[in-house]
Amino acid sequence: MVFTVPLNAQVLCLGGECSNIPTEYQILGNFAGPALDRIYTDGFLRSMGENAVLQNLNSNQSGGQNVSSYRFGLGYTISRGQSKARDFYYENSELRNLPKQGVAASPSLSVTANLGEWFSSPYASRWNVTTHFFPYEFSEANIPFVKIRNTEVSGRIQNYGVLFRYFPESSGFSFGMGVFQTNQDLYLSSYDRRPTQFRIDGDKRRWIGINDLFYQSRITSLALDVKYNWTIGFLSLVPGVGFVYNQGFTALQVSRYALISTRANPDDFSSLPSVIGIRLATRYDHISSFGYGSFGLKFGQGSLSVTTEFMAGREMQSANLSVNYQF
Repeated sequence: MVFTVPLNAQVLCLGGECSNIPTEYQILGNFAGPALDRIYTDGFLRSMGENAVLQNLNSNQSGGQNVSSYRFGLGYTISRGQSKARDFYYENSELRNLPKQGVAASPSLSVTANLGEWFSSPYASRWNVTTHFFPYEFSEANIPFVKIRNTEVSGRIQNYGVLFRYFPESSGFSFGMGVFQTNQDLYLSSYDRRPTQFRIDGDKRRWIGINDLFYQSRITSLALDVKYNWTIGFLSLVPGVGFVYNQGFTALQVSRYALISTRANPDDFSSLPSVIGIRLATRYDHISSFGYGSFGLKFGQGSLSVTTEFMAGREMQSANLSVNYQF
């Protein structure tokens, strides 16, 4: 279920040309709908949020084998969704370069402990607890799959979680339950390389300016999963299924500040210098859930091992590669 907070839109026009924009003309309708309602639909924002959640789950690196003492892991996780934003209305402006597909990626550090190290009980030794974290600041250069032409990209990810895994005696199965916090901030900024056309009340105009987008997600998730471990020598195969319940929000703010041409001459920006500022914001409050399947491979020799795990939901996939040291 997705609850939509009403769109908040603000428009400011300064300069002599602003007198030629009819007050009864709903300028917001020319920008608010295309920029958010038609492009960044609830499906796209949900995809952005759920991709980040799946990537966070995969970063936990809990595996499917009982760790007898302690283990450290360092890995990298990527996630990509299939749900896309609709075609961009401003095809002739740099706004078309804003992202249309949910993507998430970051490194992570995990620590696993056997509860038998803390509690002197045979039952406690059947439990592992794994926690992971890695505050990560990124740019376009270190985000796979994100190539946005003529756009500056920056942001940060602060994901963490803790998962308890129970291993019934001599069954091969394990059962996990955990809590995860997914935090994402994404900043995009672009500028028009040349004036582009738009219309106000039927009159052709041109504008040139800068565009900014800020995306934020804060999602708390409860996760359950079942895995089965099958080991042959140094190779382990770990298929599984899981379920996640999410609660939180994704928010989006888009702004554009541009010089506008005169009504009489679309190429005239100087005789009546005028500027339009448009700021749009919306927020989607999520109470949602999804299921996923997983398949892991572990190659281990002594205290070192390399693992990879692939997770897939209905419209998203995630892959993790990690190196682990057990002691």
